[in-house]
Amino acid sequence: MSSFHDVAGLRAAEVQVLTEAKQPLGAVYLAGYVVECRLKRFLQLRSIRFPRSGSEGHNLRGLWASAGFSKPPGHGGLFIDHWDTDLRYKTELPEGVDSEDLLKGGRDLAGWVATRIRQVGSRHVGKGRSRR
Repeated sequence: MSSFHDVAGLRAAEVQVLTEAKQPLGAVYLAGYVVECRLKRFLQLRSIRFPRSGSEGHNLRGLWASAGFSKPPGHGGLFIDHWDTDLRYKTELPEGVDSEDLLKGGRDLAGWVATRIRQVGSRHVGKGRSRR
């Protein structure tokens, strides 16, 4: 199995391809998986148990709360509120929800969690553990 870090990087590249191809719904959907994988990597590093399958394994709100993070403000909060695996069955975003706002929120969250991963990871490396 690939690491959550590697999968997050792959999905992020796919988000970029879909964004450039003007396929915002697919980009938003995959952006959720970038955030999910980064959250799971953070939880792994902190030795916090989390669901690995089923709907709870993809529940961003639940994973975010498991990490001990408060609800993010702005675009990040909008993303957390609107992202769901049910997007895979949709042909458009909910009315009144802007794809650019959601993509910004997904990028903000993914970047914020990546920073937390680096902070935790650097503590682990200092203790003789590897980053992966």
